[in-house]
Amino acid sequence: MSTEVLTLVMLGSLLLLLAIGQWTAFALGAVGMLVLWLSKGVVGLQSISSVVWNSTNSYILIAVPMFLLMGEVILRSGVSGKFYDGVVAVLGRLPGGLLHANIARCAIFSAVRGSGGATAASVGTVAIPELKRAGYQPQAIYGSLAAGGTLGILIPPSIVLVLYAALVEESLGRLFVAAIVPGLVMTAVFMAYIVVRVALQPGIAPPRNAAGSTPAPARRGAVLHLLPIVGLLVLVLGGIYGGVTTPTEASAVGAAGAIALAAAYGRLSRAMLIESLAATVKTTCMVTMIIVGAQVLSTALTFSGVSREISEWMLSLGLSKWSFFAAAVLLYLGLGCFVDGLSMMYMTLPVLLPVFKALEFDLVWLGVIIVIVIEIGQITPPVGLNLFTIHAISGGARFSEVANGSLPYVVLMLAVIVLLALWPDLALWLPRTMRD
Repeated sequence: MSTEVLTLVMLGSLLLLLAIGQWTAFALGAVGMLVLWLSKGVVGLQSISSVVWNSTNSYILIAVPMFLLMGEVILRSGVSGKFYDGVVAVLGRLPGGLLHANIARCAIFSAVRGSGGATAASVGTVAIPELKRAGYQPQAIYGSLAAGGTLGILIPPSIVLVLYAALVEESLGRLFVAAIVPGLVMTAVFMAYIVVRVALQPGIAPPRNAAGSTPAPARRGAVLHLLPIVGLLVLVLGGIYGGVTTPTEASAVGAAGAIALAAAYGRLSRAMLIESLAATVKTTCMVTMIIVGAQVLSTALTFSGVSREISEWMLSLGLSKWSFFAAAVLLYLGLGCFVDGLSMMYMTLPVLLPVFKALEFDLVWLGVIIVIVIEIGQITPPVGLNLFTIHAISGGARFSEVANGSLPYVVLMLAVIVLLALWPDLALWLPRTMRD
């Protein structure tokens, strides 16, 4: 069967399965098996056992459940609530007040938890009623929560970066370190936008008097609760940066540190640990199934020659380096409206990676860019996960209200991509200073 026909069969069957609501992991795996059977027959299907083994037998993937456990323990033990009090004490006096706290808390906890949507839900369940009572504009609340939840996909430790590193065989430590500055820049850009918007539209936030009414000793005490979690993240990332620990070892340090923090706050219990472990197992299984399904499809594309044919066709177009980059970003933006980020990454990189390498893009820098585009997909309709999450807990808001509140942040993320294209050292300078 020709590669053109195989490509059409693959795209048609994949779109059909996704359209009828099939789980993404099973849709990817089923289409991969179909392509293997059509191109190689039964012999092709015999390769699936090796694909499953090779996809899951990776030392670096041990970091996924460890980082997930770290986040689950911090959130379920209630330590995150103390951290939120500290964030409010520090940022609540800025123009926009608690909107900044939404951004900061979602950024930190979606990073340690590995799921922006889940973090936005847990933060938003408490924050939305509180901020509405305080007089914040609902649309501004929804936008800050949805966008803040995406930041953790980039700010390390990031589960998406772990999977990207395993897929392209790049250093996870360098990817983590490369994401630090862009993650901080994007957080600062989000907060700057809130300050500017409040200055132009003062009605979206109440006057800055709530924070000032809190006694100074109480504010100082709340700020102290920032130190344990910030210290844990510094310990995890500092060990990687200094070459003391591998990312996998650092993930274990993070999980142990989270349990120690829960014990220090008097929140460590058997029930909490069981809930954290159960949630970790569920998320790890979901991620693993997506990896396996996507790798089956990736293997099918390689064995059938489809990925090679498409890559050669792209190179034959004669696009310049940055024209191809712009086209790839547009492709990811389009796919992000319909496909979750992990599936999108595993579906496209087997085809696009040879072209990126031929055009001499730095794979560490590219990983940061891809993660940002995945973030955008989480807040773009019709399938933006964070939009649906915030809409579900909004208490009856229109979906368009949630989407409109998030739209400015999409523009800001695109602006950060442009900054990284103009100044790649925003991502690459810090990894060059690492101790191997």
